[in-house]
Amino acid sequence: MALRRLLSFLVAIILSTSFIFLVKAQNISEPVLDISGKAIVKGSQYFIVPVSGRSNEGGLDVSGIRNTVDPPVVTQNPQSSVGSSLRFTPVDSNENIVRLSTDLNVKFMDIIFTDNRSTVWTINTTLIPQRYLVAVGGVEGNPGRDTLGNWFKIDKYEDAYKFVYCPGVCETCRPFCGDVGIIVEPNNKRVLFVGSDKPLKVKFENTTSVITVTKAPPSASNYPDRLPTMPFINVVMCIVIAYLTTVM
Repeated sequence: MALRRLLSFLVAIILSTSFIFLVKAQNISEPVLDISGKAIVKGSQYFIVPVSGRSNEGGLDVSGIRNTVDPPVVTQNPQSSVGSSLRFTPVDSNENIVRLSTDLNVKFMDIIFTDNRSTVWTINTTLIPQRYLVAVGGVEGNPGRDTLGNWFKIDKYEDAYKFVYCPGVCETCRPFCGDVGIIVEPNNKRVLFVGSDKPLKVKFENTTSVITVTKAPPSASNYPDRLPTMPFINVVMCIVIAYLTTVM
């Protein structure tokens, strides 16, 4: 009887542990991929490439609007198909991969202002009343109420991706949320803003050309933080079957 109780206790512990393990695995968002199928990595630089339809009218850059140069906003540059390079920094400092629906900072890397202002994306509500424009001048890191306007997310959109503004870095805040799309100014400048019913559809291109010698088959190494769930489940099932065989 004592042995049977011990085995029952061990099985219960193993099953509860496996359940927690599976929940944790499912809560890990899948990585955002570039056009070559590789996960976007923190610290690397990428081009945000608009795709399809009217959205494909130039890569992303900065510009002044409405007869002012301050603050500069994020626009499409019709003179460049890829625009300026950017870097993505996840809110979790221990995370090395950009994942879907996760807060991150977006920063232009090859744009330099004479006054050394930041090139981190942020929300501006002063240039156009009741419009949440995407501008630059934000703060990188330091998640919380004071940096609420600096956090964006990437979600899947059809066969590509879209940017979303709905920061989760402040539990008591209730920010305005919406997809990032394009508003066309009277001078035909195409400005990124939040609240569009037609998101700007984008893909990501690594600025560094990498020569791949051997293409490895899909494995856990392609997703470093993805947990190896199936081998663990198999072990649990074997233990349960062995226990049931013993007590029957």
